[in-house]
Amino acid sequence: MFATVLYWIAVVVLALWGLWSAVWSVIYLKNGENGNLWYFAIINAIVLILAGLVFLIYTHADWQWYWFVSKQLDISAYAAILGVYVVLVILQFALGFQKTAKKA
Repeated sequence: MFATVLYWIAVVVLALWGLWSAVWSVIYLKNGENGNLWYFAIINAIVLILAGLVFLIYTHADWQWYWFVSKQLDISAYAAILGVYVVLVILQFALGFQKTAKKA
């Protein structure tokens, strides 16, 4: 039971933070404040590493039984969110570069 609750908490929190980050990234791009995307890219990279550790626990049966004493078989929603985070971090990193004015 604990594993299922923790799984859905992780899915909801990751989805909400990813949505929040994506919305603010679009706002910053629209306003021409591309440098702020670097902050989101760094935070999302850290979140991606932590979420990857949780994914690793859920995909290895030995760790599941050690930590949770139950099993979550279908983690496709979590895997999809991790894929979206990878794309989001790459886009935020690539679009975060500021265009500098050329010196005469």
